[in-house]
Amino acid sequence: MNDEVPADDIPWPHQIISDNARDPAVTCPNSDCQQRFSSIHDLLAHLNHPTETCWPSRSQGHMAKPPALRGAHKHHDGQSGADKTMENSNRTAQYHPQSGYVYGDGQNIFQQIRNDEHEPKRTHNLYWPFRDHGEWSLGKFLVETMTQTEIDRFLKLSWFDVKEKPSFSSARELLSWMDLLPPGPKWCITQFEVQGYTTAAPIHLIWRDGLEVAKSLFGNPIFAQNMSFDPLHIREGAQREYGEWFTANRAFSTQDQLPEGATIMPIIAASDKTPVTRQTGGLEMHLLFLTIGNIDSDIRMKATSHAWRCVAYIPIPKFETHSDYHTILKSRVWHKCVDLVFASLKVAAKVGEFMPDPFGELRYCFTPLVAWIADLPEQLMIASVSKNASPITLATHKQFGDANRHDPRTAEHTLELLYILSQSVDPWNLDRFQKKAKELLLLGVHLPFWCDWALTQVFIFLVPEILHTLHKFFFDHLLQWCKEVVRSDELDARYKSHHKRIGVRHFSSGISHVAQMTGREHCDIQRTVVAMILGAAPPEFVRAICALIDFMYQAQNPVHTESSIEAMQASLNEFHDRKMAILEAEARRGKSSIKEDFYIPKLELLLSFMEAIRNNGGLIQFTADVSEQLLITHCKSPFTRTSKQKDFGEQIVRILDREERMRQFDLYLLLRQHNHALVNAVVDEDEEVYATDPTMAWVSRVAPNEQHHFSAPRPIWNHFTKGILSDSANAALTVTRSPDSSNLSWPDVMRTYGLLDLRHKVTEYIQRYTDDVEGCFRMFSTIKIWSKFRIQLHSTFRPSIIMPSQAVQAEPPSDTFPSGNCDAIFLDTDQGTNNPGFPVAQVRIVFQLAPPRRSTAKLPDFLLHPLLYVQPFCIVKTPEDLEDTRLWKLERVYAPATQPKTRTGFVIPITEVTHTAELVPVYGEKVDRSLTSATSQEHYDHFYLNRYADKEMYNALHESLDTEYTL
Repeated sequence: MNDEVPADDIPWPHQIISDNARDPAVTCPNSDCQQRFSSIHDLLAHLNHPTETCWPSRSQGHMAKPPALRGAHKHHDGQSGADKTMENSNRTAQYHPQSGYVYGDGQNIFQQIRNDEHEPKRTHNLYWPFRDHGEWSLGKFLVETMTQTEIDRFLKLSWFDVKEKPSFSSARELLSWMDLLPPGPKWCITQFEVQGYTTAAPIHLIWRDGLEVAKSLFGNPIFAQNMSFDPLHIREGAQREYGEWFTANRAFSTQDQLPEGATIMPIIAASDKTPVTRQTGGLEMHLLFLTIGNIDSDIRMKATSHAWRCVAYIPIPKFETHSDYHTILKSRVWHKCVDLVFASLKVAAKVGEFMPDPFGELRYCFTPLVAWIADLPEQLMIASVSKNASPITLATHKQFGDANRHDPRTAEHTLELLYILSQSVDPWNLDRFQKKAKELLLLGVHLPFWCDWALTQVFIFLVPEILHTLHKFFFDHLLQWCKEVVRSDELDARYKSHHKRIGVRHFSSGISHVAQMTGREHCDIQRTVVAMILGAAPPEFVRAICALIDFMYQAQNPVHTESSIEAMQASLNEFHDRKMAILEAEARRGKSSIKEDFYIPKLELLLSFMEAIRNNGGLIQFTADVSEQLLITHCKSPFTRTSKQKDFGEQIVRILDREERMRQFDLYLLLRQHNHALVNAVVDEDEEVYATDPTMAWVSRVAPNEQHHFSAPRPIWNHFTKGILSDSANAALTVTRSPDSSNLSWPDVMRTYGLLDLRHKVTEYIQRYTDDVEGCFRMFSTIKIWSKFRIQLHSTFRPSIIMPSQAVQAEPPSDTFPSGNCDAIFLDTDQGTNNPGFPVAQVRIVFQLAPPRRSTAKLPDFLLHPLLYVQPFCIVKTPEDLEDTRLWKLERVYAPATQPKTRTGFVIPITEVTHTAELVPVYGEKVDRSLTSATSQEHYDHFYLNRYADKEMYNALHESLDTEYTL
């Protein structure tokens, strides 16, 4: 770790950096040319000249297929930007005509390891400073899993008296060897002092250069198959799509402002505070993370993909002054720290920087700040405005409930206010400056870090954040409104009695007694809240809640079109049209009284979602779920491996630095061991994607037999390769290789499951395919039974992505489940030949006819796959009938003229199943308190089909609302 000379003394002068401040910007990157130019514009004219360029031909470079185009072939004409139509689709892609040129060869991060000072020592021993591969593996294992004390104890085991000892004799020596591995971007420590204001402890910033970190990501071959370099318009017919950042408006408008051939490296940052210890006087850390928008969002959204890097541990100083000044001083220190970390990125955003991409090809890159992931208090600090103002627009506290979006809070507007204020009041006369700033709804930070960041606009890069702005908003407000109207005990009773499904959180103790919940739990409650409050809340109140839930689901789409954005706006408009019903129900309550307003800051933020999607693409790629996980992996978990002394921040950085070195060196060794080139060509992957870990995907290509040496998240199992395809081929279905029961007789099965007409219904099924029914029963006289099966689908947004499979239960009656434990499914009413026309049914048993032991008889095609005995539901009301919720209402189907009433059932092959379904009983005004999750689904005859069961289901059913309400 490098210690810099302390200290920047505050106040800080405004730094001015000239266009020619960095030599690489005015020197030709061609090592055979090295000609110097007076300006960057002259250099670009030289490089891009059609006849006099020092490059004999302009390379189009390597290009991985963008996510929106996967599953079809594409060709990118870098010069014309012409439309290229994708096969078997009406989708077209148009690239920006003057983006992403390649200017020769550079070195990706693996090639740069060749320049490491210790590389000559690896000529004869690739694993230096370790003796061999085994010792390297042992050392890596010890460092990753043990503390220094534990390593020393391990090395002193008597086992080493008879076994060969490793070359390192102590933990200290082992760690020093790890510090000799090729480094990544270096960490530094800078000490700050605020003139005139003392702190309880020195202010130390632990940081590394943001530009160097961005370069290490941009040049990492691990991400080569998941990188984009060019803005592109994707169209589905006449509809434009907004998905990845490069498909959105901001990408094209930024590219238009850059020199010909430039490549955008979109900078995405995230920051948050986290408590490290929770006791009195507990420790806090404020972390700053960075990634680049060139990496596909599917990869960036996985914390385990290492696409995010920590760039700073920002101090949270404790000033020994009046508490009125703590916030303004801490905010100024924070902005100064961020300014230092990102100083080089701001230069590159202004004048550009030549950087090697994952393929070792040199590109002329610009680094605008395009997104910052943060919760609302952090956004206010970044925007430098007070809590009574919006960080995105010019709306103030009493305008937060307005139905229309206010003008954006531009950087120019805020800087003009700060300039005028600073002209009249000294910024370091904190008392006067802070009071005047509050009058202008400003925080009092006179030099925000973004003030000189080119190509950057504050109201655009402060993207709406899904976790806090939607899910936390739901928990803090919508759920509280529902509790007030329905009453907590009634809502608890409904959630307690709701049918349990595998893989879905069930609230067996209700939802009103939980003080804190995770974002995952917020989502689980959202899934059913609309159906749960029906019957117990006024229709207009339900309609307002339903409109907001619709908006929340629509906002989480990874891909949008103008139609879906307009649908979001319509949902939000409907809420504002109906929101008075919430006040009329007296659902808005403060600590001591009823509220008669909607002055909710996060409600105002919702108005900016639509324009943010057009500017930045799908907002789900900017969710704070990732940064919340990064706080654990980069702070809380490493903290447990420190001595927990005052320098714990430095200890954490050393731990993370060694982990980065080991991870990079491990992959480098893999290439060297197998004599692979350090630059890999693009693999045009059209097959289905079911794993999003880029490291494992890369290892599987360069050294498939070495995958077991690397740890990674368990990939989604792909049932489409060996499972049973549905008749429509849109779903893969599977049962376990070994059934839960086998060699059963018909009487045993009918008695166990209480299905007295099962054999009769199987007879009807067989008669559709053959006249020799009795022959079938004689030849296949035993039965195999499964208690569940699984169904897997492709994503409705990205058909190349396979979703995790979902379980469908079909358990017989038991002491725990008196009437069985059976889930509902959607049936194929188009392709299915055995379904009388019912769209939804409950699975009662999963079975297959089988020959007796030692029989060589082969199953005919119609018995080749497992069969299901299902009991159907009919639609009694459509969304057109239930305007307050737009849900389908279903009713159990009973056989006519039977006493006692008998449910209708029939047998279908498993291939006629298309999707899982979630049903919520029509509880009415009050739920029967004697019911439990084991009995409620069998007690009721009327149900709501829950279109909010998951986002994929919502999208599929939401589309059907526009097609005459057909299922």
